[in-house]
Amino acid sequence: MNNHNPYIDEYLKIYSQSMISTGNTRGYDEETYIETLLDKKLIPRIFNSNTRLVILTGNAGDGKTAFIQKVEDLARDKSAIFSKNTDNGCVFSLNNINYETLYDGSQDFENKDNKDVLTEFFEDLEGSKEPKASFTKIIAINEGKLRDFILNKRKYEWLGHQIYHYFENAEYKLPESLVFINLNLRTVIDDHDTASIVELLLNKFLDTEKGPKGVWEHCAQNNCSYSDRCYIKYNVDIFNNTEKGFEVRNRLKKILLAIHLKQDKHITMRDIRSVLSFILFNKYNCRQIQIDIDNGNAIIDRFYYNNIFNSEEKDRILQLLAKLDAASVSNPKLDNFLFYISPSSNEFNDLLNRSPKSPKTDISHLQKHYDDRPQGTQDDDPDRKINAEKYYVSIRRKILFEGNDEITLSKFSVGWMDLLPYHSKNFVLFENFLRTGKDSNNELRNAITLAISKSERIYNDLIGSENLCIRSVNSTNSSTKAFYGFKAAGFKVEIPQIGQQEAYIEHFPSNLFFKYIEGSAELTISLDLFEILMRIKEGYMPTSSEIKTFFLNLEMFKRRVTTKNSDSVFLTEDDTNLFKLERTAENKLVMTRA
Repeated sequence: MNNHNPYIDEYLKIYSQSMISTGNTRGYDEETYIETLLDKKLIPRIFNSNTRLVILTGNAGDGKTAFIQKVEDLARDKSAIFSKNTDNGCVFSLNNINYETLYDGSQDFENKDNKDVLTEFFEDLEGSKEPKASFTKIIAINEGKLRDFILNKRKYEWLGHQIYHYFENAEYKLPESLVFINLNLRTVIDDHDTASIVELLLNKFLDTEKGPKGVWEHCAQNNCSYSDRCYIKYNVDIFNNTEKGFEVRNRLKKILLAIHLKQDKHITMRDIRSVLSFILFNKYNCRQIQIDIDNGNAIIDRFYYNNIFNSEEKDRILQLLAKLDAASVSNPKLDNFLFYISPSSNEFNDLLNRSPKSPKTDISHLQKHYDDRPQGTQDDDPDRKINAEKYYVSIRRKILFEGNDEITLSKFSVGWMDLLPYHSKNFVLFENFLRTGKDSNNELRNAITLAISKSERIYNDLIGSENLCIRSVNSTNSSTKAFYGFKAAGFKVEIPQIGQQEAYIEHFPSNLFFKYIEGSAELTISLDLFEILMRIKEGYMPTSSEIKTFFLNLEMFKRRVTTKNSDSVFLTEDDTNLFKLERTAENKLVMTRA
């Protein structure tokens, strides 16, 4: 038997912290490149004779260079004539049009100052009128660098005008000759879209279309004697399982979506490729895995459900995923059952989304840790304590992905999303609004209004939901509390819009806006802030750490709201009896019991 899959060696190089090489983390990789909206919509624009300039902005790792190199590759297929090939771009001609590419317009190149590089590149775009010559230029450049270079030079009068108005007005319509793409706005994760970037990457890694190269045939039982003990084979098989793989995929995508909605970091193409590589393959090649198996070394940590929450890795997305670890959430009834049940038992098997074709490679590894736990409360053996901890975290993570919701809900009142550090109903409410932009009966607006009111220590749900109540600073040391009241109808919830960019990039909003209609006050609400607000609505008192982390923008929002005159003032001495003070149409102040 061969006992070796050469594709694994290449996939390992995609991970940002690879022990072999990070050579596949940058640039165009034909084997794992996937077609996105850029390929489907922008490439035809690039090869359209009316296009003069295509500008790609975004973060390092957003796939700008890979896309440009893909364009060059297509040009070669069309028999383009290349007159210049460098590490920072190419010059070629095709169909009597001269093309020039620049992979990074923000750096010096070959002892040439960056300003000189850009001056040479933009030479054909100088002047006060739209250029008519037969050329097309494609550049990846930092937005700030582009502004600094173009906007302060009179020789780029026409181009500068277009750039200025485009960046200042999202609705500004560019001439047909210009295309600006901001890859900071691209979303690589969408758990509802079967053509999402994360889904396409999974299909590529898992070889779901079973291409002519047969990536995973090398791991078949007749080709590898370790196939029934290898975690990579298990990981690939569980995601490819025709009956249960769909659910495992969806749960993974939902967790990755949570990272996007947290808004801690923009997730790039490089990021998602890296984290998927680690989740599926970890960091070890075939020979290293086989040595560990032969020596009886513990490898339970390398199964996909443990890989995803590995907090020891320095990959920036894995660091974020570790904060969502199912092992850090408590579900007492389920936890008590899991801790004392053997992974080989029928009772445990009943908890899983199992089919006759489901792989069971990990069960023997789990059983080993289960059998070697402390034997009673007096057993202080440190190794057995480690085994107990590894078993517990592994089994909870496994249930997160492979648990049968119908069973866990009926027995323990716990669905898979309840194993995450979010209330599932809050997550669903937040995601549904971002997906549809619809707030039926103002349910979401009123919920946010009540949550903010309760954060100000007003506890009447009806008043707090119908009015955004903000406590008067002057009442903090008084026995009578006073609240400025702003009608909830004066606020609205919205999702961000990206204008013309939507035609070229995959996009799913990562936040919603809570806006005061009469003023300029606008609160950006991420998933984490939304979760805290919804908990406050239910009576939760945030910790000082949570207040420090999430409430700075909220406090600024409330201050901006109070620069406008309130609709009413609410007074109370005991949080139970409230009185409303408001001005009538006759300009009289009237106090009534609220």
